[in-house]
Amino acid sequence: MAAQGFLLIASFLLLLMVLARLTGTLLARMIADTPLPGLAGIERGIWRISGIGSQEMNWRQYLLAILLFNGVGLVVLFALLMSQGALPLNPQHLPGLSWELALNTAVSFVSNTN
Repeated sequence: MAAQGFLLIASFLLLLMVLARLTGTLLARMIADTPLPGLAGIERGIWRISGIGSQEMNWRQYLLAILLFNGVGLVVLFALLMSQGALPLNPQHLPGLSWELALNTAVSFVSNTN
């Protein structure tokens, strides 16, 4: 039984080292802005469909993107919390939150506060 346990631990460590090397290589290529093998065309297509350009954002564009993203997140989360009682997959049949509690919770999540 000890040999079987040792073999299991050794094979796990070997698999872990191989996967760590592969993952590290892929992450290094992504950081260096080198396309992953076989995925360059797919990545270009997704960027084109999404309207993403290759130029860097300036601070005003970044600020606008963050504010829009957080604003949309706030509205969507507020709507989800308010309509929780009517949503499917609610096995406990919890009612929707009051608007004050829904707004407080949504703002808390968006602003990353407690």
